[in-house]
Amino acid sequence: MHLEHGKSEHRPANGAVAIANRERQICDASSAAKSAFSEMTSKAGYSPEMAEVQHRVFQIFRWYFLSAYCSRLLSDASNRLEHHTLQTSVDVFSAVRMALTEAEVEAAMTLVRDDVTTIAAARANKIGCRGHSAGWTAATLRQRGREVPAEIKNALAGALSASVRLN
Repeated sequence: MHLEHGKSEHRPANGAVAIANRERQICDASSAAKSAFSEMTSKAGYSPEMAEVQHRVFQIFRWYFLSAYCSRLLSDASNRLEHHTLQTSVDVFSAVRMALTEAEVEAAMTLVRDDVTTIAAARANKIGCRGHSAGWTAATLRQRGREVPAEIKNALAGALSASVRLN
């Protein structure tokens, strides 16, 4: 059954091939996003012993970066604000979960979903959201076969340094 319009869907005989191809796309998107973020992390000089605010920014930035990167690779969207089908959203979430541990997923989702009660936390969340733009741009450039510019590679370093001023 198709969840968006409630009608049963006729699957062609080669449906198993299409599913296997989509699963391969999800795995490829996940590994590409993880690799791109690892490159950013090495440039940023992130360490787990950083201050709490920086750690919060890092977790939020990583969540948004991976989500946007995978969204770009798994959808035909031409811009970041385009709506996705439910299936695309599930595929993106699956790809991000493959890139992170269960504890990292839970921590990031808690930070993104929770109500912010302080100005510093609100600013940290806003700084962390920059990961979405960086992820989308990096994935778009990758799809076009272009090198990711230094501004994008250093986006995490910039977000972390901006979070230092929040303390």
